[in-house]
Amino acid sequence: MIGNQELKEFIESTYLNLLENQEGEVADYIPQLKKVNPELFGISACLLDGTIISKGDTDKQFCLQSCAKPLTYCLARELSDLKKVHQHVGYEPSGRAFNSFCLNNDNLPHNPLINAGAIMTTALIENDKEPADRFECIKDFYQNMSGNTGMIGFENSVFLSEKHHADRNTSLAYYMKENKAFPEGFSPTDIQRTLDLYFQTCSITLDCKTASIIC
Repeated sequence: MIGNQELKEFIESTYLNLLENQEGEVADYIPQLKKVNPELFGISACLLDGTIISKGDTDKQFCLQSCAKPLTYCLARELSDLKKVHQHVGYEPSGRAFNSFCLNNDNLPHNPLINAGAIMTTALIENDKEPADRFECIKDFYQNMSGNTGMIGFENSVFLSEKHHADRNTSLAYYMKENKAFPEGFSPTDIQRTLDLYFQTCSITLDCKTASIIC
């Protein structure tokens, strides 16, 4: 079994090996994300005893974006049973891009980790409550998963940018409505509230240290 010191040395060597790597690009499909400093880089690992090993810019807050998807699915599963959740979203990989305009053979999103599926799992979270209460439910869940030690924030400018450039996700939502994937009686107002909540979860912020605890 690897010890703390060995893991620390591994993280440090990995950090140094990747520090000068300039491959990849900052996401630009949402204009606000394009403004993120591409030089920021950090690694954090949380051990079973609670020890956190960090290297680099691990105190800098960043938006969760698609990293929110598995957490939202976990919350949907906590609030409801497996069968109910998967009446509205599938299990299997799609083999398509994360924002593909497609459903599975049951006219459901393929899984909770693509945009259509994440919109759907968001729709299942306390959809009988006020929008503010639903957002607080999600944010509190993230806070609890961090052991109430991390700083969970929110980037309103990213949320507004997401909402303003939402054509694809809005189309996906109404495509699912057309195919009756949402819970029965889901109205256009419910869809817009769900999309807003989905964009809000993508705009929740934390740092690497907090993320390592959650993971």
